[in-house]
Order: sequence, then structure tokens, then C-alpha cells
Amino acid sequence: MYYDYEYGYVDKNDLRKINEVRKKQRMESYKEKAKLKRERNRSYLKGRRGVRRYYDYDKLDELGFNIYNGKEKDRPIKCVFTKNLRREKLFAYFKYLKGKKIAVRDLAWKFAVTDRTIQSDLKYFIENGFIQRQINKTRKGKMTKNSYIVNKDKAKDLEIDDQFLFIVFIAKKDNKYYVLTKTKYDENNKTSRSQTIEKYKFNLPKKTINNSTRIDKVSLGISKHIFNKDLKDKYKSMVYCHITNCKYPNINTYGKTINEWWKEKYYFSLFILDNMYECSKGYNWVTLNVAPRRIGEYIQNKGLKYIKDDMLG
Repeated sequence: MYYDYEYGYVDKNDLRKINEVRKKQRMESYKEKAKLKRERNRSYLKGRRGVRRYYDYDKLDELGFNIYNGKEKDRPIKCVFTKNLRREKLFAYFKYLKGKKIAVRDLAWKFAVTDRTIQSDLKYFIENGFIQRQINKTRKGKMTKNSYIVNKDKAKDLEIDDQFLFIVFIAKKDNKYYVLTKTKYDENNKTSRSQTIEKYKFNLPKKTINNSTRIDKVSLGISKHIFNKDLKDKYKSMVYCHITNCKYPNINTYGKTINEWWKEKYYFSLFILDNMYECSKGYNWVTLNVAPRRIGEYIQNKGLKYIKDDMLG
């Protein structure tokens, strides 16, 4: 006898039949998803040269194109890139080219936009030092396609759609540094004390931001909410930035699982306090040495390590 999570104990032959039915259902589901994706892909650049490889899926959902039914009111638009996503992919494409010659019209075909849009992106890159334009000429001195050399060190300054701000509050007491964390654990609560502290999640105060957000204003606003006092004199500005690649498994046109990649940017702003001030409910002070064991997320610990090594000494 074998145990199945849905049917309980069954014999070997019945279990084989059950698994075959489930496998068939999964394959039908993959084929249906692949069919929907093929219909969606064919709808973007109808009559246009070029291939779309990247999509802003959040924008698609906002526009109501997650299920395409062929009606006129749901007709897809030519391009659903956000400006930041397009520039991120364009910068990555220049890294891939490694200085090879390319025409503006070819870039426009690839990214499904007009020549004027690509020209504005190139102007933004060049003026801000992301790329360097290399003008090429033939032996007879005639102008030909340009090359674009990437400044890889500037990649962290790219404007990205998914941006987050962590606010770090550091206080010193008895020659030990403490960091403020957000958690549901409360040492004064009987329910919390009845369970081990390891069962609770600890995080730094976090805020979703965009390119127009003033980090200093947001940081000071959150500090006032937590401590109910103005900490402008304790604010040390934005001290660290980290970019990470994220992936999401998706079904391709052949029914296979592939990874869709995007980038997220994390900022860390710092307050250095002279005392562990009393804070709002839901926040706890934790020693800086213990924080990596309490905070599970790698990115938060990476920012704390930078602050500990480079800011506190």
C-alpha cells in the first residue's frame, strides 16, 4: 500500500493511474498557458519588424491584457515598456554588444519604439556618463554606424522601477551597538514569551520608493512616526545602495519553465542615536552582533555589515 495526500492509502496500480492523470492535467495546463502566451506575443508587433523579448507584466495587468479575447477594446498597444525598464534593458544590451557597431533604427526595431525615443535614451546615457559614444568612419572618411562603450561602474545609478528604502537606527549603550528592528515579538507579552524568539521575523523599517522620492524626507518622516520626535540632527543621509537580480519562473511557448529576470534596488539611510529611545509598539532594539541571526534576509544583513564595517569602525 502507498499513501497519497489526496486519496489516502492506495495500491501500486491505482497510484500509477492517479499520477498519470495528474501528469496529463499538468501538461494540459502548460499547453493552455503557452497558447495564451503565443496569442499575446503575436499581438504586440503585428506588421512591425523586430522581436519583443521583455515585457512589463505589471503594466499589462493594469491595461487588462492578462487575458486577450480579441475584442477591439482590448487590442494591445505596440509597446508596454516603462521608460526605466527599457533603459535598463538597453544598457544591458550595450554590455552584450561589447562595442560592436549598431544603428539607431536597429535599436528602435529591437525595443519596439521610435527612433526619436532611442535617441532620447542615448542622450540620457551619454550626458550622465553611463555610456560613451564612439564615432566610426570608413577608410574614405565616410560616417558609419556608431559604437557605444558601457561604463559598468555606473550600473548602480540606473533608474529602476522596483526601489526600496531601509531605515537603519543605530544606538550605543555599554560599549555595544543596537539596531532597531520591526517585529511582532514583544518580551512583555505572555503570548510572545510562550514561544521562542526564533519563530518571529525581524526586519528593518522599510518603505517602497520611486525616482522622485526624497530619501531624507521619507527617512525623517518614518523616524518621527516611530519615536515621536524630530531626529534631524541624528540623520546621516543615504549611506549604502545595493542592486540585486530577481527571477520568476514562467512558461515559454513550448510549455517549458524559464526564468524571467528583473532588477531591484535597495537604499539604506542611517540614524546614529545617543540613546535607545522609546519607540512605538511593534519595534524592538537588538544588538548589532545578534541582528544577522534575527534578520533572515540577505540584503538587509549586507547593508548592516557595510554600516558596521565602514561607518562605525
